[in-house]
Amino acid sequence: MQFFRRWRPVKALSFDLDDTLYDNVPVIQNAERALHDYLVTQHPETSAWSAADWQQRRIAMMRRDSHLAADMTALRIAVLAEGFAECGIAQPQQAADSAMAEFLRHRNTVSIAPEVHQALAQLSEYYPLYALSNGNVDIEAIGLRDYFTATFQPQRGRRGKPHLDMFHEAQQQEPNLTPEQWLHIGDSPSADVLGAKRAGWQSAWYENGLYRPEQLLVLPTLSFVDLKHLTEFLLTPTARR
Repeated sequence: MQFFRRWRPVKALSFDLDDTLYDNVPVIQNAERALHDYLVTQHPETSAWSAADWQQRRIAMMRRDSHLAADMTALRIAVLAEGFAECGIAQPQQAADSAMAEFLRHRNTVSIAPEVHQALAQLSEYYPLYALSNGNVDIEAIGLRDYFTATFQPQRGRRGKPHLDMFHEAQQQEPNLTPEQWLHIGDSPSADVLGAKRAGWQSAWYENGLYRPEQLLVLPTLSFVDLKHLTEFLLTPTARR
C-alpha cells in the first residue's frame, strides 16, 4: 500500500464492485456473446447487426442522453427497444425487457474468490459496508448481499459516480458520521477516486483494476494491489481509532 494523503480514522466503508472485487471483463464479454446469440435466434430481423454494432449504438445514445449514460440497465434497454423498433419488431419495449433479462442472467454469473469473501466477512464485523456500483450486477445473485448494509446503483433518476447521488444516499444511512469518516474503495480514477474526493470522503484506489496511475485525476488517500493487505490495515486500531 502507498499513502498519498494524511490518513484519518474511518467508521464506514463503501466498495465499488466490478473490477474491484472481481474481474468483470470476461463476465461482460460472455454476457455480450450470449445476448447476441439470443437476438439472432429470437429476433432474426437484427442478424445484420454484430455485437460491435450494438455497442456503437449504445455509445451514440450515451452521447445523446447523459441520464442514460449513468444507468447501464436503462441504457441497454433503450438501445434494444430503439433497434427493435427500427427493425419493425412488434412490441419493441417488451422484447427489449426480455432480451435484457437474458443479458442479466449471464451478467450475474460472477465467480467471487474465497479471499474476497473472507475480507468482507472480517471487515463487516467492524464497519458498516456499502456497495456503490455504476454497474447492474445483482449483489444477491453473486453471493455478496449478506456483507453489505445497503447497495446503491444508478436507477430511477439516481446518477452514477462521480456524481454525488450515491455517496449522499449512503451518508444518510449513517447520519452521525462526517464525510471524512468514510472510505470508498474502487478501481476507477473518475468514478471512485474523484467521486469520493467530491463527496469529502477518503479513497482507496485499487491499482490492479482497469486503469493506470497516469489516469488518476486526483490523488487517492491510498492505493493498494491486494485486498488482503488493505483489510489487514483497516482492522488495526490506527485505521479505526
